[in-house]
Amino acid sequence: MATTQTESEADAATEVGSVELEVFRYVPEEDDEPRFESYTVDAEEGTTVLDALIEIRDTEDASLTVRHSCRMARCGSDALYINGKQRLACNTLVKEVGEPVKVEPLPRFDVIRDLVVDMEGFYDRMEAVEPWFQPSHEPETGEEFLQSPENRKNIDTVLDCIWCGACTSSCSPAGTDDRFKGPAALAKAYRFYKDEREGEEARKNRLRLLEDAHGIYRCHTQFNCTEVCPKGISPTEAIMEMSRDATKQKLAFWRR
Repeated sequence: MATTQTESEADAATEVGSVELEVFRYVPEEDDEPRFESYTVDAEEGTTVLDALIEIRDTEDASLTVRHSCRMARCGSDALYINGKQRLACNTLVKEVGEPVKVEPLPRFDVIRDLVVDMEGFYDRMEAVEPWFQPSHEPETGEEFLQSPENRKNIDTVLDCIWCGACTSSCSPAGTDDRFKGPAALAKAYRFYKDEREGEEARKNRLRLLEDAHGIYRCHTQFNCTEVCPKGISPTEAIMEMSRDATKQKLAFWRR
């Protein structure tokens, strides 16, 4: 005989209980050094770390500063260092990371306030790789630059980058070389380099742009960026492929 779940039973099934969060707090202009503050929130089955932080900010401590936008795991603005790993707060469930949930700003970025970091340098690096099409000629009126399904599939993954900065935060060279373009920017360059609509000469020039001392050869191929990317992108593989192509281009001196 089928049984009907009561409302109280449904509530109990979805409730996780009280969860403790240890949250990084720091205002550079006011504090001598960072500190952690502990908070307790009531969580349900689907409560995310971002949900918990917003609950803390809205009901317990209005001074807590955290960056977020659409809460749909697409904007990348709420990337944080949660229990020792770069993650998106909006798709990280509190029940999955263990207690206490230790929340910190992204490493290797300057802290503006609490969990908010300065992303200006990150955006500058993205701009430095010239992330725009450079076709062999200007399109004539009505002309289309068509892309084959096979070529589109080849770059599908890197198109999903949401500029969250998690990969750069995990990258060892990015932590020691302020001029290193970083995995996100290099993956963005790969997106245009591998697009068949890019002009052949532009592709060669793009490789030349990327193979300086702070470009593709600076990568240590540790795959840290690949491990933490919330969209499943492997910047390391993209960088390695461009490195191989650049080396082949240098070695093909007999064709010149």
